[in-house]
Amino acid sequence: MAVLMDPSEDAEDTLRTHRSREKTFIFDVVFDQHASQEDVYCATTQHLVEGVISGYNATVFAYGPSGAGKTHTMLGMDAEPGIYLRTLTDLFRAIEEARDNMDYSVSMSYLEIYNEVIRDLLNPSSGFLDLREDSRGSIQIAGITEVSTSNAQEIMQLLTRGNRQRTQEPTATNKTSSRSHAVLQVTVRQQRRGSDLAEEVRVGRLFMVDLAGSERASQAQNRGKRMQEGAHINRSLLALGNCINALSEKGGGRAQYVNFRDSKLTRLLKDALGGNSRTVMVAHISPASTHFEESRTTLLYAYRAKNIKTRVKRNLLSVSYHIAQYTDVISDLRGKIERLKSKIERQEQEKKREPGVRDTRGTMPTQETEEDSHLQMDRIRAQLVGAFKEQLEMRRSLVELENANVELHIDASRHLLAIADWEREKTQHHTQDRTPEGDEEQMVADTDMDASKSTEPHEVALAREEVNMLLAEQRKTVALKAELEQRLACAKKKASQLEELLPAQAISEDQREVLRLLCRVHELEVENTELQASSLRRKNLLCQKDFVIQGFHQHRLLGERIIRGQRQLIQGLCERAVTPAEAVQSVNHLRW
Repeated sequence: MAVLMDPSEDAEDTLRTHRSREKTFIFDVVFDQHASQEDVYCATTQHLVEGVISGYNATVFAYGPSGAGKTHTMLGMDAEPGIYLRTLTDLFRAIEEARDNMDYSVSMSYLEIYNEVIRDLLNPSSGFLDLREDSRGSIQIAGITEVSTSNAQEIMQLLTRGNRQRTQEPTATNKTSSRSHAVLQVTVRQQRRGSDLAEEVRVGRLFMVDLAGSERASQAQNRGKRMQEGAHINRSLLALGNCINALSEKGGGRAQYVNFRDSKLTRLLKDALGGNSRTVMVAHISPASTHFEESRTTLLYAYRAKNIKTRVKRNLLSVSYHIAQYTDVISDLRGKIERLKSKIERQEQEKKREPGVRDTRGTMPTQETEEDSHLQMDRIRAQLVGAFKEQLEMRRSLVELENANVELHIDASRHLLAIADWEREKTQHHTQDRTPEGDEEQMVADTDMDASKSTEPHEVALAREEVNMLLAEQRKTVALKAELEQRLACAKKKASQLEELLPAQAISEDQREVLRLLCRVHELEVENTELQASSLRRKNLLCQKDFVIQGFHQHRLLGERIIRGQRQLIQGLCERAVTPAEAVQSVNHLRW
């Protein structure tokens, strides 16, 4: 429990004379000035390590005003390291203990968000990076440097190198104030050893975020560029606070829209705040009375963040039995092709080394004919392989487009549910406010009240804009898919023509066998791609069914509410004498 004392005391304010000046906040853990870095780490972050190596996402971020100690908590000092080093040390220790049965690979990236611009701290020369969202809704940084590492010391060396590139400037409140948000991402891939066809790859991601501190320009005495930086910092932190407020209030039957697009920071922390992640928020405050307002705001946001519920699930890259089996068959066929090619080359070399016993005048035309036939067959075979690769790339692009189209439909359904939920609540208020009795003046007053309540909230308007954008993207995807299908049909026709030409050019049975195997490999790769597409379609179909079920649930609740209201109205009408016309009018008012 944290108790915040209001330092302001005004003897002339009689209204607040007997009001308590203490504000109490309940948290999972509270640390005082005597807590060590080890105490903070063990109580906040240590329990996340096991989940990361098992394929779960985890996020730790430090939040608070400038100069409160966020960077010290995350980075620490040489004698007393912070959360970064302690978490990574335990992470690699857990990996070493499980290496007997599992194979692990660890990679990291490090970036900063400065003035709403993303920079790669491991490769600053790459310039400004774009933040994009893939078809599954995951946030990706285009062009970010991802470095493979084998121990915690390597990551800390890269982290130190990146911190030298991080934007830091002195202010009146902090001589080494961080002017940017720094995000360290560590990705752990886990795969069981052995040649099991039912392969399963677990991918866990650990995000550790050191946020820039909120500040007041008057206290920090910022001018010029520093003031502009502070404005960007406060704007991104305000967007983060708005998301925390919206997520903490989300619950019950209302599907509230949360606007993560207000800043790069909230888009990057979308999963950490309300998605697939185990998240720890370490809030920092200053004990000084001059920072009362900043401390109150920080504690209030942290208290609301405690009420946010995330949906954690393991990240599995599952490969079905059939897909893995086809992959093995393709590998075997490719090995057989290489062996047959080597055998053909050895036979040709042996023919060249054999002593000539026949008349050279009779053999020369035959050798030239064979060489021309070899060259022509190699040329056609190269064209066929190129056509096969082109077809395969087109099929994969079709799979990606189809998956993207389904994801767009799912996102649109999600926003439509939020809009439908608001319209249902508007209808409910409209029904409650209207009464079957009253004169024309009362009806005019009700109409004005209904008009004021019919104004759409900001999140609903944004949801409508998102739906329009998603529908436009869907139309573009459908057009691209139709164009790609036409190109694929032409490529198939071209490959069929080449397949008919090849058998006539093959002069030996081994060469014909190589060509047959090449065609078979292509067929299996196509079947493999189709199986992957089928798996994606099943997964997306399940997501669509979930939204359909939610829509049915909304309609059922609305129907039950209407039935309950009509039953109450009918019972009330039965208790008092009314004419049939008045009864019909009352029911119609309730229905509409």
